[in-house]
Amino acid sequence: MHDIASRDDIKVFVDAFYGGMKSDDLVGHIFLDVMQVDWSHHLPKMYDFWEMLLLDGSHYKGAPMRPHMEVNQKEPLTMAHFDRWFELFSATLDAHFAGPKTEEAKTKAWNIAQTWAYKFKLINEQ
Repeated sequence: MHDIASRDDIKVFVDAFYGGMKSDDLVGHIFLDVMQVDWSHHLPKMYDFWEMLLLDGSHYKGAPMRPHMEVNQKEPLTMAHFDRWFELFSATLDAHFAGPKTEEAKTKAWNIAQTWAYKFKLINEQ
């Protein structure tokens, strides 16, 4: 296996992650039923987001917390949701790539999950 080195590599792991995540009992229904995600819009945004984080891409425009706040209003997000998201994300990366950039992606995903879980815990306790 090779390391993440291009936007095409990012497309591989993002597509594989969301493809597998859709059938997950804990988080899949949030994307499919609660938010009814338009995948033709969401996936390119995720390619841009991860390209920005991993390869210094400049195409991502957005505020990632805002749509997650909308999700949380419809279904409160818990640590279990973020743990499962990270577990699936990490397993997807491990199935396709290996190397320093892959480890960096997992570290960034872990940090995002932990930070957001903490913020949503505070919001949901109010």
